[in-house]
Amino acid sequence: MPCLPMTNLRRAVFVLALALLTGCGGNPAPARHAVDTHPDDACAVCGMYLDGSPGPRAEAWISGRAKPLVFDSTRDFFAYVLQPENQSALQELFVQDSARIDWQQPDHAAASFIDARTAVYVAWQPLAGSMGPTLAPFASRAVAETFAREHGGAVLDFAEITPALVATLDYRCPARASGAHGTLQCLAAPTPSLGLSSHPQAALSPAHPRPHP
Repeated sequence: MPCLPMTNLRRAVFVLALALLTGCGGNPAPARHAVDTHPDDACAVCGMYLDGSPGPRAEAWISGRAKPLVFDSTRDFFAYVLQPENQSALQELFVQDSARIDWQQPDHAAASFIDARTAVYVAWQPLAGSMGPTLAPFASRAVAETFAREHGGAVLDFAEITPALVATLDYRCPARASGAHGTLQCLAAPTPSLGLSSHPQAALSPAHPRPHP
């Protein structure tokens, strides 16, 4: 078999290398989906097991990992994803829709999770998460606003949640609520005599009237 001239050989090697580089860098990573959680999954921030923890959970796909990180509360989730050193590796992010779960005993099914970046959140609401005050995520803004009117809090988009807000989160609205885009409308929590439901979907559904005090 005759040898290729050096110029042709170099050209062939260059074309092959270019094709390999294009193939490696041109295809984005495959889309990730929410997965079922398990009672013995541990929170990536606090290390607590999901078993027995109240409130909505979250998942974060990180580049280079075969499984998502799991969080036992949305507060821990935001504490992780808002850290500058973690953001470059973030891929798909998911949170549980509060309208689809029993707050005290959240479902483990992947179907209860929604895209965290398009979800709407109620901050300073009085239902406790695994580690105390947490944010209640919803797929629907209208449902989130109804929840805030029932229980108090402020309705926020993903981009409005800041590390400072997460660090100072409480069960009641502060005197002045601030987010990434300025002052936020924050509703006062209802009086204790009204009571609170541990089933957000029950409080929001016309088929489930609010319990009497």
